[in-house]
Amino acid sequence: MAERNPVVEEWISKAEGDWDWTEIDVDSITARMRDGYVYHLQQCVEKLFKACLLQQGQVVQKTHDLVRLSQLLQGIDPDWNWDVDDLEDLTESGVMNRYPGFDTSTEELLELKGMAARLRQALLLRLGLNSEEAGR
Repeated sequence: MAERNPVVEEWISKAEGDWDWTEIDVDSITARMRDGYVYHLQQCVEKLFKACLLQQGQVVQKTHDLVRLSQLLQGIDPDWNWDVDDLEDLTESGVMNRYPGFDTSTEELLELKGMAARLRQALLLRLGLNSEEAGR
């Protein structure tokens, strides 16, 4: 494989740093920690989208909107497609749940983690990696 752009590598590293936070056993986190946990799920996926876009020579937008980032990726990679509802849920949960009036249940957290894990794996594959290689 050709040498990767160092900025792409940095985005991947930052994304995997967010993923590391989500490797904490869900049973050991408190209710107050759930929102931060979901934030890191969203951030991991957002950063991997940005790495994919940069790898394809695109300019990275300052946005947390996973739907928009997915659309941008699909614009340059017609084989890319992801469920918009999943992307909206992860975006809303990662951003809005950090504010008063929004809470994340353990059930929601587990659903979001599964969703983010599948999305993370798909984006890593687009980057020519698997989850073990990215975690190094």
